[in-house]
Amino acid sequence: MAKKYAFTPTINSELNGLSKSELRKYILNYYKEHLKGTEVINLDTGITIHFSMTSGRKTAMGEAMYQRKAELIRILPELVKYALYNNFGKPKETEGPDIIGYLNFKGRCIIDGKTENIRIAVQFQKQAKFYYNIEVNTIK
Repeated sequence: MAKKYAFTPTINSELNGLSKSELRKYILNYYKEHLKGTEVINLDTGITIHFSMTSGRKTAMGEAMYQRKAELIRILPELVKYALYNNFGKPKETEGPDIIGYLNFKGRCIIDGKTENIRIAVQFQKQAKFYYNIEVNTIK
């Protein structure tokens, strides 16, 4: 039987019309001011996810950037807390020896009245270090 989402956070867009570089700057500043140094326990696994500046910089400066992804930074702790564990992915051969693998989670949120599927990939490293990445996929 499939697990059900315990909580689906809701947000309204605040970042309309911002360029990719402005979205990156917003994420980095928000992360520094509100998330840096905090931690959240994922209720599905009991794993504590630490919000380090390394994760914040990677989220802001790496990978694809779009408005809906940037909007999620304001509810990231709730998304991580209530996300459901989906699977484990092995590291790529090109990745360093400190990377054990990836814990993949799924979640949902509502942005401007639309339900969105969220994918959260948490890079699990030796010495219990975690890095996450988030992606948004609209439910059609």
